[in-house]
Parts: sequence; C-alpha cells; structure tokens
Amino acid sequence: MSKEGIIEVVVSPLLKHLENARRRVLEVEGSDAISEIISLFDNIGRDIRDMEDVFRRAERWEKDVVRDFGVVARLVDDILEEDCTLPKFQSKLRVIDAEISDLRGRVTPPLQLPPVESSAAASSGSLPSMFSSLQASQEWRRLELDKKIFESSTISNLLVSYENLDLQLKLCLLCFSIFPENALLKKRLMIYWWIGEGLVTPKRGKTAEEIGEDCLRKLIMNGMVEPAFRKRSSAIEYCKVHPWTRRMLISVARRNQFFDFDSEGVPRSDFSVSRHACLVTARGGDSQQTLSRGQSNASELIALFNVDEQYLRLDKSWFSEMRKIKVLQLGRWQRQAKHHIEVESTEFLEGLRGFKHLSYLSFQGISRITELPASIGKVSNLRILDLRACHNLEKLTSGITNLKKLTHLDVSECHLLEFIPKGISSLSQLQVLKGFVVGDSRSKHPCRLNELAKLEKLRKLSMIIGNKVTVTEDELGDLKSCRALRSLTITWIVLPPKKAVSRLTRMASMTMTSLALPVGLEKLDLRCFPGKLAPEWLNPAALRSLKKLYLRGGPLKSLGLERFPPTWNVEVLRLKFLSELEVEWSQIRASFPGLVYLEIFQCSRVRSFPCDEDGVWVKRGRQTSSPAARGVEQSDQRYQMSC
Repeated sequence: MSKEGIIEVVVSPLLKHLENARRRVLEVEGSDAISEIISLFDNIGRDIRDMEDVFRRAERWEKDVVRDFGVVARLVDDILEEDCTLPKFQSKLRVIDAEISDLRGRVTPPLQLPPVESSAAASSGSLPSMFSSLQASQEWRRLELDKKIFESSTISNLLVSYENLDLQLKLCLLCFSIFPENALLKKRLMIYWWIGEGLVTPKRGKTAEEIGEDCLRKLIMNGMVEPAFRKRSSAIEYCKVHPWTRRMLISVARRNQFFDFDSEGVPRSDFSVSRHACLVTARGGDSQQTLSRGQSNASELIALFNVDEQYLRLDKSWFSEMRKIKVLQLGRWQRQAKHHIEVESTEFLEGLRGFKHLSYLSFQGISRITELPASIGKVSNLRILDLRACHNLEKLTSGITNLKKLTHLDVSECHLLEFIPKGISSLSQLQVLKGFVVGDSRSKHPCRLNELAKLEKLRKLSMIIGNKVTVTEDELGDLKSCRALRSLTITWIVLPPKKAVSRLTRMASMTMTSLALPVGLEKLDLRCFPGKLAPEWLNPAALRSLKKLYLRGGPLKSLGLERFPPTWNVEVLRLKFLSELEVEWSQIRASFPGLVYLEIFQCSRVRSFPCDEDGVWVKRGRQTSSPAARGVEQSDQRYQMSC
C-alpha cells in the first residue's frame, strides 16, 4: 500500500473531530450564542476543505510530473538500448528537450497547479449550503469505504501484488478500473490505449504492440488480469479482472487521481479531479447533458474514454479545447455490435485540427459519421485510427495520407466505403491495415494493390474484393511483394448471380489463377471464396511459414488436398460455414501432420470427425517447438479424446 498523504493523515481526521466537537457543543443547552457558534464551525470547516482542495491539486500535480518524468526516462532508455542513426538520435533528443522544457515551466514557482473549484465557491454560489454538506458527507462515506476495503485481507494481498509491479505495469493495470464488473475486454483495445498514452513504446527491435503484449502477459502472470479463452484455443483475445481486483483498482485509481469514481465505484463524468475522464450515462438511464466549456477543464485532459454513453452531444468549442489529449476513445469498446452509439452532429470533428498530441482515436461503431473532415490530416502525431463498424462512413478523406506516424488503420465493417484514397503508400510507418477495398471501378482516385507493396512495415492486412472492382492480373501478383506481411484476410463480396454472374465469373477466375501470396505469411483467413475448388495459389509448398489457416463461407466443395504432395505446416485450422465442403478425417491427418487445433462449425457434409460438442479437436500428448501449439496442449491436459 502506498504511503498515505496529508489529506488521509491530517485533514480527514481533523474534519471528523470537528464534526464531533460540533455535535458536543450543540448538545449544551441554554447557549445564547448558538447562531455564532454554528457560523464559526461552518467557517472553520469551509477553510479546512479549501485547504484540502489545494492539497489534492498538489498531489495531482506531483503525480503528473512523476509520470511525465517516467516518459522522458523511457525515451532516454530507447537511446541507450537501440541502434539508431544520428538523425534518429537527434529526433529523439528534440522530443526529450521539448518534454523537459514543458516540465521545467511547470515546476518553476509559482507552480502551475491544476485548477479545482473550491468548496467555498461551491457553497456560496449557485449551490446551496445543504448540498455542499451532503457532498462532504458522501465524500466521507466514500473515504470510509475505501478504508474498509484497504483493510480487508483479500485487498491487502492484492495491494502487495500491485505494489510489486513496476510503474509501467501499474499504469497499464489502472486502465482496467473504469470498466463494469466482469466486463470482457478485447486485448487489442487495452494495448491501443497504452500505445496512445505512451505507456508502451517500441524498443529493442519490438513494435509498441509487441511491448503491449509483453505487458499484458506480465499482468496475467502476476494474477492481476485473467485471460479469456475461446473454445479452448490457446490464443488470448480477451481478458478481464476479478471483481476484487477491480475494487482495489478503483480505490487506487481514485486515491492517485488517475480516474474519479463515486462511492459505488462508477466512473464520474466530472473532469475536474483527473486528467483522465469518462463519458458515462447519468443514473436512471438518462443521457448526460451536452458537454460544454463550463463543465470541465478540457484543456488539461490527456485521455477521454466513452464507458457507456450512447448518444454523444459534444459541444464544438469544448471539444476544441482538448489541446493536450492523447487518447480519444469515443466509440464502442464492447464486443457486441448491439451497443449502439450515435452522434447528434459531426460539427465537433472540426476541432481535431488542433489535436497535436492525439495518438489514438477511436470512433468504432458510431453511427451518422459519413465522412471525416480534411482536418484529420493535421493530427500529426496520430498513430492509431479506429473507424471499425462506422456503418454510415462513405468516404475517407485524402487527408489521412498526411498522417506520417500512423501505424494502425481500421476501416473494416464500413460497408458503404467504396475505396481507400490514393497515396496510402506515403504512410511509411503503417503496420496494420484492416478493411482495404480493392479499387472500385467508379472511383476516380482509388488506392491500388501496388501501393501496398511499398509499405515495408505492413504486417497485418485485411482486404475486400467485390464485384465492382477493376483489378488486373499484374495487381493481384503485387501482393506477393509485401514481404513483411504475416497476417492476411481476404473477403469476397458476392452479389446475387442475376446481377453479376458474368462479372463474378471473371473476378473469381482471376483471383483463383493470378493471386500470389507473400511467402512469409503465418496466418491466412479466406472468407466467402467464390470458387468450388481451392485455388492453386493455396499451396503448402509456397506457404511453408503458414501456421494458421481459416476458411469461412462460400461454395467451397474441396480443399484440393490431393493436388499437393507436400504436407502443410499449419497448426491451427478453422473451417466454418462451408455447407458444400466434403473432406475426410484421414485426409486432414495426412495433409496436416502438425495440426494441434481444429475447429469445424456449420459444415454439414463434414462428418465423423473426433470433435467435441463445440466442433473442436485438440491434439494431446506430443510436445512441439511452437509456443502456440504448446499453449493449446497445456490448456487441454484434461481433455480426453481418441484419435
């Protein structure tokens, strides 16, 4: 447990004693000066609470400075640990110099303490004194609850584990505090948040995402985060925290002003306490009021997270004030698409032009956003742009090609989006691109496949091939030049045959014969492939690095296993929604000798496979050099199955 501060040691006990003294004096009968006595008690209590606000501001200032010094220290570590050219060293030093200059301005007297509304102002202005007393009473009950929680043996043990973590892991873990009890969280969501806030950065040849994966693994190993596995797969896609751990994190986050919570552990939408803020629905299900200048100190925010607000009414002038914001998660974080979010107006988006520090921006699942403003190109520090499932999004502005630091772009499930603007090859840092639409014949300046070949760091790609595309055989071969690509998902959009039978035939024939895949692929996911026979480019001899193969949907009838004498090195195979597929278990065993995980779902003609009720088969007994395969075996030691 961290050392208690002056508020816990001095101020809170003094306020309690003062209240006891007040009750004692008021019990004395016959006093003619009772009104003056009450007034004196009120004045003393008000002055103490004013000082308490100052102490809270000082604590918050100190924690901000310590955190920012930690960021600088990590930048210096990068210089010590990485082999960089002189220009890169110079660039890093400029960033460090700017950060230190900003810090120096904040620690030079008079100190720039964050503004907090005083209790005196609250009680003497529009708020009645009765409400001020009620607030103090609620705050006291909250502190008492915190005290009881911290004194429990379970929480004490969790606190010991928490205090043993390094600062980076502590900050990463506190991000879990705002989510509802037992919430299942996508691991990618948390890692993106950590990247955006600068809690994880690339180092020692690893990407920021890989460093984030390492942090999550350490939190799991320390028992602070629980992994959630799907159908006994070893891959960790989701995670959660135990209710007791969550309760501990809420108390720690509140005490350290990482986030603010009410007495029941619900995040508050009052942004005056912390530089991390939440959007939450008001009690009773009523939507919160429009956020405006007067509600919060928006200029100091570094992270704004939408916890459960469905209808966003963001005041344009207030939104524009968030000059220091790094993380802006306005979209959906929940797994289910049923969590609907929509904006009343998109005028607030024009304020993005001033967000020079914004690194992570998510509008996932938000309706009524038809187009991003060109000003998005002014967000020069943006690294992650998540537009997944923005179903009304019709066009991407060419301004995104100015985002030179962008590493992740997700426009998947944006079904009205007809093309990606030309110039995507200028995003030299791009590592993940989801929802790439292969050139629409009606668009004037679409991005072509040959531009992807110029993205030397692109390691994950999902692309859509529709009936209206214009694509040549040479372009389909360009995909092979993406040498860094490790994960590829291709989705074919098939229209009813009456409207597109000839076009579909040409497109299907071309993709079956002319598509060429990068040799370094480790994961391949083919969705709604339009042919009945597996294409010739799906060849084990050309894909020796492939470990995961997913085939989902479409009229596929045969995997073509008899055509290829070489066996696959695939360890994870998923076959889903293939109603025409016919294959024998003996063929699978012969062609995939290293298979450790097989999942079959809604493949009505695939029978007599030794799968469980979930359609899953897991190999057991034999050790393998693959970490993924070992994870599958270790997670299924109790599963008994005859092969």
